[in-house]
Amino acid sequence: MPTMLLTDITIQGLKPSDDYVTWFDKALPAFGVRVGKRSKTFVVVLGKQRKRISLGKYPRVSLKDARQRARDILHGVVPLPTPPPPPTSPTVSDAVALFLEKHGQKISERTIQDYRRVLHKHVVPQLGAVTIDGVATEMILEITDGLSETPAEAIHTHAAMRTLFNWLVTRRLIKTSPLAGLALPAKPGTRDRVLSDAELKAVYSAAVEMAFPFGFLVLICIHTGMRRSEVAALKWSYITPDYITLPGEMTKNGQQHVIPNLIGENLKLIPKTSDYLFPSEVGTPFSAWSKNKAKLDKLSGVYDWVLHDLRRTFSTKLAEWQLAPPHVIERLLNHVTGSMTPLARIYNRATYMTEMRQALEMYEKHLATLMSLR
Repeated sequence: MPTMLLTDITIQGLKPSDDYVTWFDKALPAFGVRVGKRSKTFVVVLGKQRKRISLGKYPRVSLKDARQRARDILHGVVPLPTPPPPPTSPTVSDAVALFLEKHGQKISERTIQDYRRVLHKHVVPQLGAVTIDGVATEMILEITDGLSETPAEAIHTHAAMRTLFNWLVTRRLIKTSPLAGLALPAKPGTRDRVLSDAELKAVYSAAVEMAFPFGFLVLICIHTGMRRSEVAALKWSYITPDYITLPGEMTKNGQQHVIPNLIGENLKLIPKTSDYLFPSEVGTPFSAWSKNKAKLDKLSGVYDWVLHDLRRTFSTKLAEWQLAPPHVIERLLNHVTGSMTPLARIYNRATYMTEMRQALEMYEKHLATLMSLR
């Protein structure tokens, strides 16, 4: 048990800790301050059972008042605090688990993965222990305000929370959503970033250097134009020597997507340790994006871009290098809208597999030429 003489100066000097650490007072050994990641809480510990009683958070409660309160409790001058009654409604953590289980049965696997990532990353850590009827609008704003430097993530988090609490309203678990009437935390933007040939070459070389898993994942994005979430969730069963098939439940438009497989030799370099090509440590699809993207940026020297820009770059290069007409490019991207009208799409059932293969073959040759340039 770490001990020190607790003063305002020494308490202010205690650094936040991911694991709670209690510093006990040399002047009153059973009294201390419990330091966590976001707060410092005065506590007093009683008896052989080491029962810990909270006396309030610093600096809202002063050191002087907390120490005196601890003395009074230890000497029996005041009765022990009455434990709070059990929550009358589920916690946010319980609600998130229920939402992902029940609502997840009605939406695509890709969407539920996005909800799971955002809610467990930004919401549960801050609001997990709060009852759902105790969530105030100020708590919601605190989360989204904390993401102001990443507007897209703030918007995604706002959307996930709005869906969660609206769902709770429909289940009659809360009367109103704390996000009712709240505007988006940032203005959605339409990205138009396309990597130049020099940037694409630099990113490609850096991805080769990083290798498995993230480097290979990036290379597949470059070679196929697939979304990062689609590549991350690829399974070996989706791949044959001739084709890569994405089932409808993992595509954005819900439609099965089949493209010619021209990267089979490259895929053989990936170790088979799971059903997934890129499993996480717990066996789910790859999700360690941020730290790996930062490393890729540093290695390549290319900044201010996101992985989805590779998909836009793929499409642009096919057109810029005159490798395929618009309708074939859109088939490769699995776009529902585009150059064909909805009526034409109903009657035109051609898969354009031959044209897609020809386009990818020429694209591979251009990529190889680009990588060989000095």
